[in-house]
Amino acid sequence: MWSRPTTPGADVVVVNTCGFLGASRQESLDHINQVLALKDKGEVKRVVVAGCMVGNYRDLLEREAPGVDALVSVNDRTRLTDVLRELSNSGELARSIAISDPDARGSVYDDTARLRITPRHYAYLRISEGCDHTCSFCTIPGIRGRFRSKTREQILAEARELAADGARELIIVAQDSTYYGLDTDKRKSLHEVLAELAKVEGVDWIRLMYAYPTQVTDELIDLLAREPKLLGYIDMPLQHINTEVLRRMKRGSTRDTTLRLLEKMRSRIPNLSLRSTFIVGFPGETDAQFEELLDFIREGHIDRAGAFPYSDEDRAESYQLEGKLPEDVIAERHRRFMELNREVLFAANDKLVGTTIPVIVEGRSQDPKYPTLGRSRADAPEIDCTVLLKGSHEPGTLLNARVVRSLGYDLLCEAGRAAK
Repeated sequence: MWSRPTTPGADVVVVNTCGFLGASRQESLDHINQVLALKDKGEVKRVVVAGCMVGNYRDLLEREAPGVDALVSVNDRTRLTDVLRELSNSGELARSIAISDPDARGSVYDDTARLRITPRHYAYLRISEGCDHTCSFCTIPGIRGRFRSKTREQILAEARELAADGARELIIVAQDSTYYGLDTDKRKSLHEVLAELAKVEGVDWIRLMYAYPTQVTDELIDLLAREPKLLGYIDMPLQHINTEVLRRMKRGSTRDTTLRLLEKMRSRIPNLSLRSTFIVGFPGETDAQFEELLDFIREGHIDRAGAFPYSDEDRAESYQLEGKLPEDVIAERHRRFMELNREVLFAANDKLVGTTIPVIVEGRSQDPKYPTLGRSRADAPEIDCTVLLKGSHEPGTLLNARVVRSLGYDLLCEAGRAAK
């Protein structure tokens, strides 16, 4: 995102793009053209476009945004400073910058000394780049390249730097976090890295995102069960529950394997918090298959859920599938999913009234009676639920709080003693 530059204007505006879905590409183009309009007025000197669209949609950018001075792909982001220097020194266009082969097994960027835009008390920690899966609906491997693990030394160095800068919660991200180590160690070694991260001084919470269901190991489950800093939280996109839909998605899982995995995790991880996302309206999804998905949500297998309406991307394998559903049918299925999910979540939050939960303080809320905003262990920033606390508390403070009322998505709480 960008903001309108102030006088005397910016020398260069860099617009970072997303190319995953048509809607995100259009939003990126809208922002680019707004900046180009400022360039035409002389308020901006140069416009550079970076990110995911450059690799896969370079032709679209050149056609729809011809006034852009340079294009830098997501796999060449370390060359951005060279591009800016070239523009500054020569004024020549840098459109000819080479784009790295997305199929190459390159290195993973060093993210130390980065400018963080999150609050000081939490930070995202990327452990790998790229993806080797071939899900039929997904274009990420073509955009981000093949899977590459960061070295453990890199990960631990970044974690120590983030902790020294005030981060008490680390949120582990990747295109597939559970694939970690297969390219370098020739085995899945995510559990070993997480165990080392739990020893980093200053880190109190570790939240695991983007686990692939077929890659979850017994060693990872055991670590989630015994290591308190891991919160018992895992984000694991399942995408669907019907076996035939999963086959068409090329997910490598079935209804039975999914249910067995969830049963194993529930039985071994105390107070498991499981977040997942799903796709509704996938090509060929029948009414009965969609109802099967709704029943799965209704049964309470997932603690935090989201859904995407199917997007027919011309560079995804699913674009060639038969059985495409009308947009109004997809939209109606998405509406029904989200409505049911809201009912299930609200009922679960109602059951928390009277219990005591660990909370991390986020900052100020808009409620004068509950002026502090926080999150529970079961909630990731920006995508999950929030907690409203009585009294004033500093961001990053860990508390045990008693739930006095549920407002649906939000919980009203009274803070107790400090927590670890």
